[in-house]
Amino acid sequence: MLRYRQVVSSCQQANRQFHSVLSLRQLSSAPSSIDSTTIANTPLSATSAVSNQVPLFFNNPRNKSNLGTSFSGSSSSSAFALRNDPFTNSQSLVASKMTEQRDIMQLWSLLEACLQTNNFPRSFSILKSLYEIKSHRKQNFIEDYNLYLDARAQNMTNIRQLEKLLEDDLTLFFPLVNYNDKSLAILIHHAIRLVPDLDKLRSHIKTYFKMGNDNYKGIVSYLDILTVSDYKRLYFELKMISDKDIPYSIREVAITVDSNENVVPESLNNSSLLATSSDATGKTLFDEEIKSLSKDVTQLRDVDTIGMKVVKHTLLGLTLNDVQRDQLSNFITPEMQTTTDQSANIDFYQIYKQLKTSKQKQDFELMLNEFNQERQRALELRATDAAKERWKHDFEEAKARGDISIQKSLNAKLWEWYTDMLPLVKEEIAHVHDKQLLKNTDFANYLKLVNPEKMCVITILELLKLNSTGGIMEGMRTARAVISVGKAIEMEFRSEQLLKTESRIFKEVNKKSNEFKKYIRNAKNAFRSMKIERSKIVWPQAVRARIGSVLISKLIKVAKVRVEGTDPVTKEVIVGKAPAFSHSYQYHNGVKLGIIKIHKSLVNQLNGERLAASVQPQLLPMLVKPRAWRNWKSGGYFYSQSLLVRAKDCPEQLAYLEAASNSNAIDKVYDGLNVLGNTAWTVNRKVFDVVSQVWNSGKDFLDIPGIQDKVELIPRPANSADPGEINLWKQRNREMVNKYSANRSMRCDSNYKLEIARAFLGEKFYFPHNLDFRGRAYPLSPHFNHLGNDMSRGLLVFWKGKRLGPEGLKWLKIHLSNLFGVDKVPLDERVAFTESNLDKIRDSAEHPLDGEGWWKQADEPWQALATCFELNEALKLETPEDYFSHQPVHQDGTCNGLQHYAALGGDIEGAQQVNLLPGPKPNDVYLHVANVVKRRLQKILETKDDPVAKFFVEKLNRKIVKQTVMTHVYGVTMVGATLQIDKQIGSYFENKKDSLFYSQYLAKHVFAAIKESFHGAHLIQNWLGECCKRISKSVRLDVDQNSFKNGNKPDFMTSIIWTTPLGLPIVQPYREIQKKQVQTNLQTVYISDPFAVNQINARRQKAGFPPNFIHSLDASHMLLSASKCAEDGLDFASVHDSYWTHACDVEIMSKNLREQFIKLHEVDLIERLKEEFDERYKNYVQVVKVPRSNPIVQEILTLREELSQKLGRPAKLSDEIYMERTRQRLLNSEDPEKVEEGKTMTTTISVTMGNEEALENLDNLSSRNNGGANIFVPLRLPAIPPKDNFDVHDVKDSIYFFS
Repeated sequence: MLRYRQVVSSCQQANRQFHSVLSLRQLSSAPSSIDSTTIANTPLSATSAVSNQVPLFFNNPRNKSNLGTSFSGSSSSSAFALRNDPFTNSQSLVASKMTEQRDIMQLWSLLEACLQTNNFPRSFSILKSLYEIKSHRKQNFIEDYNLYLDARAQNMTNIRQLEKLLEDDLTLFFPLVNYNDKSLAILIHHAIRLVPDLDKLRSHIKTYFKMGNDNYKGIVSYLDILTVSDYKRLYFELKMISDKDIPYSIREVAITVDSNENVVPESLNNSSLLATSSDATGKTLFDEEIKSLSKDVTQLRDVDTIGMKVVKHTLLGLTLNDVQRDQLSNFITPEMQTTTDQSANIDFYQIYKQLKTSKQKQDFELMLNEFNQERQRALELRATDAAKERWKHDFEEAKARGDISIQKSLNAKLWEWYTDMLPLVKEEIAHVHDKQLLKNTDFANYLKLVNPEKMCVITILELLKLNSTGGIMEGMRTARAVISVGKAIEMEFRSEQLLKTESRIFKEVNKKSNEFKKYIRNAKNAFRSMKIERSKIVWPQAVRARIGSVLISKLIKVAKVRVEGTDPVTKEVIVGKAPAFSHSYQYHNGVKLGIIKIHKSLVNQLNGERLAASVQPQLLPMLVKPRAWRNWKSGGYFYSQSLLVRAKDCPEQLAYLEAASNSNAIDKVYDGLNVLGNTAWTVNRKVFDVVSQVWNSGKDFLDIPGIQDKVELIPRPANSADPGEINLWKQRNREMVNKYSANRSMRCDSNYKLEIARAFLGEKFYFPHNLDFRGRAYPLSPHFNHLGNDMSRGLLVFWKGKRLGPEGLKWLKIHLSNLFGVDKVPLDERVAFTESNLDKIRDSAEHPLDGEGWWKQADEPWQALATCFELNEALKLETPEDYFSHQPVHQDGTCNGLQHYAALGGDIEGAQQVNLLPGPKPNDVYLHVANVVKRRLQKILETKDDPVAKFFVEKLNRKIVKQTVMTHVYGVTMVGATLQIDKQIGSYFENKKDSLFYSQYLAKHVFAAIKESFHGAHLIQNWLGECCKRISKSVRLDVDQNSFKNGNKPDFMTSIIWTTPLGLPIVQPYREIQKKQVQTNLQTVYISDPFAVNQINARRQKAGFPPNFIHSLDASHMLLSASKCAEDGLDFASVHDSYWTHACDVEIMSKNLREQFIKLHEVDLIERLKEEFDERYKNYVQVVKVPRSNPIVQEILTLREELSQKLGRPAKLSDEIYMERTRQRLLNSEDPEKVEEGKTMTTTISVTMGNEEALENLDNLSSRNNGGANIFVPLRLPAIPPKDNFDVHDVKDSIYFFS
């Protein structure tokens, strides 16, 4: 193999002729891509062995134009390659594989940290460790070395130094690794930087191109190495590449003439990159100073918790520069002029609504999108700086007013904490290197990655945010706190790194003309997406815990609060300081927990002081459309990474997800999520004003608890009181404390929502979404979104308005009727309900708090009020149909889970009850179940006097059973159902025990009534549970023999995995929990290991599978409907099985919902699922216990005795697996003699394989008696229950399917 120096020399001796051909591909070829039959060594990787299991519903993932056709295709490829599945082998083997992945990840993160701190000796040592891992060396090591090479090159002044470094390292230390195209790109980048002479520079670059076997296109493709300036020099000055060689995403930026006028090529005038307009200044908005933009609304009175205390600036709101104000003035009429005052608020929504023409609105939105691009960037990147600036500002103001003002201002106090904490953190960083040498730890490298100022602010914000979490009142769990702080520091580091790289790549391209800005912005967006998609490193949990504990301990040391007390003797008031936070232990649910408590005086201090929500910008709505989902780990926010699926500590799910994404099997999922994220929203100012007024009163109102400073407990009875009386006293006081805690939590949650809503008043914003492991969509911004409570939903309206028209006016009236619970009558009766209450609607809209208050009687009062506002405005017009409505109108499914079950089982009676069949009016499934229960209870009373049955015959209604019926199909347990019913009937009883007894009694009858009413659904539910039970107790035939404890007890590692109709693989994450111990300077904490793959939890797997499967179907239906509605030009939002759009578009959406449900279920999904299971688990065996008297068992026992004699010891189950594996290997041999030998072998497993009759009666064979024997039988799933005659195409004519 030619060495690096020989290559350079030969190229120079060839008189630098660029066209000379050198056979150097063996040196320059990049490492081969991941073998399709192996698992990659990164925790976020998967192989085609995994992906083979994915596309069962979409057998040709690149041709998915017709969903029905895709369903009906046959599965042509194996569902899964046994020997390569890394998660279902023995626990010891899986642990070994995952330990290697954990080691690689830890070395990766440490290498990154050392390179960032210029600790090159330690970095090189880490490279040597990575090189010793053979599997990693072959696949990814050169990428690790390239990171090191690029970092070392930053401080070099001579290109020859860099060339020699590369040659020596690969020759002397890493001889089995070759450089790749990225290595050569690094050389080119630094040669451009270090070689001033053009001829010499051209010579070097020609050499590097030849080292790449003249594959210069591959070399110049590395956007994260070559800067825009590099591309310009290669293209204009050196003329060594063509414009086609420059990556498309930055091509326009690179080839634009570099002059003050910046002539944009004619070919770009109609480019698709003209997605946004740009700033009209020569100075970039990135450089503008960020200032807070106030909101001209009533200040909100604060909840007494510090969980939201931070800075309004962090939430939102940037002022506009002069050029932006000039642009905005073009859209402002004289009556709107005040909204553009320098000191006043800018309500973009009101400006938008008052524009007359569609062209004006379109131009305004283009301008607003330009503004918001810069504001979103600042929002994500400047949160900690903004918090610090606000604290300092408030401290200076308080200081000017005197010491008392400082004590009263919490922001001022936070500034004091910050200034006292900062020197301690700096001191810790300065001395941590010495500690590192003494303790032989690499912790120091991580602590230096983020500047101490930011770490102090992040620590304070995180602890404030975590107050009263994890079941700890006025405190938090230590483990959660240290991990949260550590993770927040890591997130800040990632954002800083992305920004730093972006700035380096696009250096010196900001000084451009106005027209040119759009190309820069889009190029940067593409670059960020690329970098985030390639991100693979996460910090170890132990590192997060140690960083968090160090920072929290410093805060605990300096954070003080002012306390005062009265001397009991002198009666003097004594003032002092006490720790604001303290570390201690307490028992929670019988477990001793380390906790961090917050001083009560600090909590009490918040009374009367306004809070600005302590919400990280990554948890807020976005001001611009989210980054589109095109990759499983790249979508949503601009400067932080979000995964498509929220898979907590489940590497198995991530492996399947990556495989599905890489095979393009989940493009439909991406499409649906992008539709949800692209829906624009704004805050309903009218509803907000009412909520603010109610909030500031501090009184109970609807679902908003009033302010309660402390719990007024019932006095303790005398010690001589009856024990029953004392127990009742304890119970009632406990209930009062729990209610106080719950109300406090609810008020705090409401404050979060209101503060965010206040910050977004007049703004256009979006909710980025991702999925849970079942495929259900959730907004990434958790505190304020349309999935929240009634108040949250009432506060939201669509940004875009649409003319009502006759149909829209009708649906707006129907919507109001639905919100009042009048939703089980025909549509015309719902319209009549609204029209009969027009005076009350008008009164509610014009006098919401000082009128009759009719709107408060609604089931969803805040949404009803919003609709009253909308209807009232429409009815003021001479032609109400001309009103442009922004109000979302909902279409809700009738117990959507039962709808899917009825379709799966072809259950005609069930389909009728849940409105899958056409009818003159909607059926009420909850009333139906209540009536069935009542009939059952009446039969009981006919035979005996039962006071409980009598009670429910008199009191039972649909509301009591509704929640239990709704959640039954989603796996609610008897305990859960009991508590649900207790919430409805608890007010009838003084004694909690009596209430729970009655509730449990009714829950049993509700379960029985559902089983009776939905027999087909019950059969499917049982079939799913039985499948799960058998799969969970199965093992692979080729399982490692270490899988058996003592040779007889196998490790059960098989999760339930299935593929949704949209190609999304679902992996149930229910495995036994394993935590590891990490020593920190606060306490020893126990944290979960994200790389651990333990035995499955069979009970949770079985309980979870039926509801999770149904969830995956309703999620698929929602995403399909979202995509179709977007195709038809509708704004679309979803709350699981409640779908929202404009009133005028409800008919179109309803049609789409029916069509997509039919398309989903016209394929027999249960048959599909069984085919997938049969393929996925075809070589699995199941352990069953059967009576020894059974003939099969007798034959197996005889074979065991023979095997024991051959082995000279008692045969074990692991031996039986080995013998069967040997038989299978012989049968699959190409040697005819070995095949014959295999045919003559009889094993304990092969005996059951040939006995179909016995397998059919497997359920009857199973026994739990002690006299049974454990045997292996082939995993055989039960037969699918017979399907009834319901035709899903009838849904097309059911107007009440969703209504």
